[in-house]
Amino acid sequence: MILCLVAAGYPILWMGVSAIRLDRDIRSRPFGAPVHPTANNLRAVFASGRFGRGYLNSLVVSGVSVAVSIAAAALAGYAFARGNFRGKELLFLLFLAGMMIPVHVTLIPLNRLMSAGPVRLKDTYFALIGPYVGFALPIGVLILRGAFEAVPRDLEDAARIDGCSHWGIFFHVGLPLVRPALATVIIFNFLTMWNEFAFALTLISRPALRTLPLALWQFKGERDVNLGQMCAALCVAVVPALVVYALAQRHIIRGLTAGAIKQ
Repeated sequence: MILCLVAAGYPILWMGVSAIRLDRDIRSRPFGAPVHPTANNLRAVFASGRFGRGYLNSLVVSGVSVAVSIAAAALAGYAFARGNFRGKELLFLLFLAGMMIPVHVTLIPLNRLMSAGPVRLKDTYFALIGPYVGFALPIGVLILRGAFEAVPRDLEDAARIDGCSHWGIFFHVGLPLVRPALATVIIFNFLTMWNEFAFALTLISRPALRTLPLALWQFKGERDVNLGQMCAALCVAVVPALVVYALAQRHIIRGLTAGAIKQ
């Protein structure tokens, strides 16, 4: 485990150390310690308008996409777990079929669809939010359906006897008990959407709407890359992912340890 930790952690440590080194220092001594630490790389990153704008665009797109996908997946998962309607299993299989479709196969059809028609969504936030939500739903519905099915029906029956409606049971009984599953889906979806590059590159051409992966890509010049500025930009880019994981991990751990100790 120590070897795995070193193998996984050293690149992150190298990136953090390189963020405070000059480019010529990194190239002359790639694995050396910083001789003259500097914050110029970080200043240069924020001085470039494209990075701050890309950061904001990624927060908007990822935040809205995660919120919409979680709300839709939770409602659908609860309906599939507790609902009794005609064609339920077939509809659930159709959701699962979405997991079998390679995401990037749909890139060209989506590009043509959003570029034509009366409603032209290309070069808007919705050009990314729509596909992100659509491709996040299958895995979210699968995980949350299993989580809702694990909730004891006795709790729902007790809430129903107390006068709780279906919506009340969903909000006050179901959702609080599936927080670990919700946290898992939130982390998985946010990391996927935050790091997505191909759809953003194809569906967004306006510089003002480019997301963070595109802003990071633009730090690469035609013939050279400023390693110090690139590492500084990457360090800032991973902060939201770490914050989301730090806020959601306690729910995952609580779900893993639930029932491990008898009272």
